[in-house]
Amino acid sequence: MAARQRQTSTSKALMRQVRQYLDSISRTVDVTELQPTGEVDKKGNPICEKKPVYNDRGEIIRTREYVIPPTLTGICLHLGITPGKWKQWCDHQAYPELEEATEWVTGILQAWSEEQLLTRKDVKGVVFHLQNNYGYAQKVEVEAGPQTRAAQSLTTQEKLALLQELWEEGQGELPEHHEP
Repeated sequence: MAARQRQTSTSKALMRQVRQYLDSISRTVDVTELQPTGEVDKKGNPICEKKPVYNDRGEIIRTREYVIPPTLTGICLHLGITPGKWKQWCDHQAYPELEEATEWVTGILQAWSEEQLLTRKDVKGVVFHLQNNYGYAQKVEVEAGPQTRAAQSLTTQEKLALLQELWEEGQGELPEHHEP
């Protein structure tokens, strides 16, 4: 890694350098699946062998397999820049010439994280990463009870009157309400 910051003035140059990083930590492999051969072993179990998987166009499906997970820190180290510099480059007002590349890199890292979320058994770290870096959130649904649903249909005046009544039962009088 270069200690100095490499100058990257265009999206194409930056994308080329990031591809070099990704190529250095990955390999492209054929997708395979186990298929029965029609034979059985000594115990009567079917013998299977790995066969390539074909897509709907009749082509062997290939996938990029990361031996080392791709990370933004890894990209920055490869480029010889700090994460702060990367964050600056992601400011498309200041660096419009790098927008295509920074969005492309974000997409690659996000896609890898999403794939991990769908294929890993322990996904706590992946969920944390997606929530903190890509704005993902867990959907939470709250069921409103009958009293809440009834209160939602009240007018503002009716709600204020109800609050006044509740306050008087417990405390005395509500402070004077002032309209903004």
